[in-house]
Amino acid sequence: MTGREATGTDVTGREMTGADVTGTKVTVDELDLALVNALQLRPRAPWSLLGQTLGISPVTAARRWRRLAEAGIAWVTAYGLPHPEDPGCVAHLDLDCAPDRIGRIAGELAEDAHVLSVEHFSQGCDLALTAAFTDLAALSRYTAERLGRIPGVDAVRVHLTTGYYAEGVRWRLDSLDPAQRVELHDDQPAGAGKPFAARAEVRAEDRELLIRLGVDGRLDQAGLAAATGLSPSTLRRRLDRLAGSDAIRFRCEIAARDAGRPVLATFRADLPPDRLDEVGPQLARLPEVRLCVSVTGAHNLLLSVWQRSLADVQRLEAALARRFPDLRVAERRVALRTVKRMGRILGADGRAVRAVPMDIWRDPVQAAP
Repeated sequence: MTGREATGTDVTGREMTGADVTGTKVTVDELDLALVNALQLRPRAPWSLLGQTLGISPVTAARRWRRLAEAGIAWVTAYGLPHPEDPGCVAHLDLDCAPDRIGRIAGELAEDAHVLSVEHFSQGCDLALTAAFTDLAALSRYTAERLGRIPGVDAVRVHLTTGYYAEGVRWRLDSLDPAQRVELHDDQPAGAGKPFAARAEVRAEDRELLIRLGVDGRLDQAGLAAATGLSPSTLRRRLDRLAGSDAIRFRCEIAARDAGRPVLATFRADLPPDRLDEVGPQLARLPEVRLCVSVTGAHNLLLSVWQRSLADVQRLEAALARRFPDLRVAERRVALRTVKRMGRILGADGRAVRAVPMDIWRDPVQAAP
């Protein structure tokens, strides 16, 4: 698959060319997609392993990745939550906004450290935010004292995540062959995922490390030590503890259009409560599915997918109805634009412009720009 040249503006209206630092416009080829797929499986794999798997030199693998990252086509991030047994408070916030304020509000909220993602939808609501907090009290303050004071925000509806079946960290391109996946020690088909391990606690002293990795998940130990002031041995111990216990998750992202899936859609659906834990994992294995979670509110299931065309959205809904007769899609939304995804501000073409450090420990009101 040959990629596309990127053009557009970021949320502040600045022109964005989709070029690397030399000013050369960047397109994506099959080897680039294979490299991204490999990094989805092993986000911090050494260049030697990545090069060996792809049949290229480590220098070539590193150079190709640098070109993709500088153009905002792909990036590695990391995220985590503070408690070992409690996933914290992850909320999906639906905002109704005055039409002439939608762009300004989206740009303002995209700068908030608690807001992971911002989408402008075609129906159901104007803006949808995914945000994370340490507890419900912090979420309450954010909705009342932050969102409630922004001119043009007319209504806010909060849906709390109660269970996870699929996350973007498990979504993959299908650009590697089975032998290459084995070489990267991956034994799961695309769309599937292993149960997450029991989490260790993210301690206060781990916070800076997590924030730095959220900006650049492939930052090496020398760079992390310089950024955090930790000794190499202390840094290694903390990384091993956090990554080994799933307290921190590394995630390789790619611009949706460059992945060949420019249509982002969200379904809000209903399932009998006693069927959620049976159907949820089956939905998670569908290759289109990026996110599948149970939530509070009028509809108990949220499903987010990446598709190649609008027609594919309708075909998927029909397939779901045939396969899961007791699943009722109550609302279907198509994203007109994704303004922010997992801490990255995106341009109009979906490529990353810059990072906003994710920090759910900050005060949700005083931390606002």
